Amino acid sequence: VQDTPSETMIVVLMGVCGCGKTSVGQALAEKLSWEFADADAFHPAANKQKMSAGMPLTDEDRYPWLKKLHAVLCGWTSEGRSGVLACSALKRSYRQVLATGQVSQDLPTSSSVSQNITPHTSPSSGRPDSVLFVYLRGSKDTIRSRLESRTGHFMPAGLLDSQFLTLEEPDDTENSISVNVAQPLMAVVTDIYQVITKSYGMP
Repeated sequence: VQDTPSETMIVVLMGVCGCGKTSVGQALAEKLSWEFADADAFHPAANKQKMSAGMPLTDEDRYPWLKKLHAVLCGWTSEGRSGVLACSALKRSYRQVLATGQVSQDLPTSSSVSQNITPHTSPSSGRPDSVLFVYLRGSKDTIRSRLESRTGHFMPAGLLDSQFLTLEEPDDTENSISVNVAQPLMAVVTDIYQVITKSYGMP
């Protein structure tokens, strides 16, 4: 994690479905007075229909969606605005598209992370001044119970196993931290807020 203040910053809250990306993202963006977007709102109808039917998305399904999200982030930073994006960003290559707009092939997979907050470091990269990926980490049992109690979302709980299989946890080659979601919502938000303000000099 860098300690040089940036003019603008993007925080991407990532993880499997049901880990709390939207709830944490909305609360964090409000606390920071930043922009907020939920990546689910940018899925084309075909992707939503596929997931509703219990079919996992392919890379070909996801890449146009990820490039659209990259354009949203660039739009924020080009206007001098920082923002929070809630997006699964399960694979390292997906995170590369979000940060740079480029699709990289054969990127190495990542290693596991631990503790309530785990900081990772990497050289600054990406079109926005700074992109921090925050991995909302939780056990499959914890997240499954949340999904089963959730209503009004197109992602069925049955797709959780495929999401965990797809997941590549960020490691110390990416600008990222991981936060344990087995805490109250505002504890998670506070943990992330402290990293942003103390390590990045934001907002």
